[in-house]
Amino acid sequence: MGDTTDAKDPFLLIFVTMFLSGGVVFLISRRIQFGPTTFLWDVKAPDVARAARPGHFVMARIDEHGERIPLTVADFNAEAGTVTVVVQAVGKTTFEMLALREGDTILDFIG
Repeated sequence: MGDTTDAKDPFLLIFVTMFLSGGVVFLISRRIQFGPTTFLWDVKAPDVARAARPGHFVMARIDEHGERIPLTVADFNAEAGTVTVVVQAVGKTTFEMLALREGDTILDFIG
């Protein structure tokens, strides 16, 4: 019987990353660039999406060395398990976030 696992499956990659790091990571499932420093992320975070309400914030951290920063929830889809944030790169962390692409993961995304 052959192996039917798709090595490019983002959810498989997330699982492997979670297993190796011993924790949960959050997938950037969509990314749209609006301008030189402004971009949108949809982040796969089912628990956060279920709890999200207008006016809420999330705390994001891209890796174990990064700082946690608050981001305003621009939209959420509890059914899809995604939370949308719009970010303008103005400081160290948001410029690091600017370099991340769809399919990348971040370490913390809590709300």
